Amino acid sequence: MKLKIDKFPEYLINFTTVDFDKYFLNKNTILDIGCGEGEFIVDLASLYPKRQFIGVEIKYGRIIKCLKKAHANKLHNVKFALCDATLFTTKVLKTNSINKVFINNPDPWPKEKHQKNRLVNLELLTGIYQKLKRKGSLIIKTDSNKYFREIKRAILKTNLSPDKSIDLLDSSIPLTKFQKFYKKDDKKIYSIKVLKK
Repeated sequence: MKLKIDKFPEYLINFTTVDFDKYFLNKNTILDIGCGEGEFIVDLASLYPKRQFIGVEIKYGRIIKCLKKAHANKLHNVKFALCDATLFTTKVLKTNSINKVFINNPDPWPKEKHQKNRLVNLELLTGIYQKLKRKGSLIIKTDSNKYFREIKRAILKTNLSPDKSIDLLDSSIPLTKFQKFYKKDDKKIYSIKVLKK
């Protein structure tokens, strides 16, 4: 299986090298946490060629699809990390290195016994706050009202502040694969945007 991922080294992040640090120098960098099969971040990278994009995903098969999409679109401004999102955000990224973070439809783990597996929690949000640049923003979307309420309660325990502004990128955000399904079925998507002041 390793051979498949090695076919696309230009799109795969090796965060143990000096090149990883150089990737952030004087760049407007956008992070997609739990990027799935990459359709969202690849669309954004195509729309904004002057910005840098990073997708983080823990599942190998999904990362392969991300790499293939980036290669097929001949993109030069997107890379992917095969890594646990919380580990990548809290331990790998440098402080004040990210301009914007997206978390789209994280698994709500609806059964109570599984809720400890939820991605968005105080540890991740605190890590995101530290890695955002000043005035950097975080946008979270979920189809679970219960999870959304939990996310908002966790945000209140951080220094992130509500942000009602909409910039050009926010207004042109493509839908993810799941969001297209939800829209077709008239299922509500709950969204929140917060800012590091």
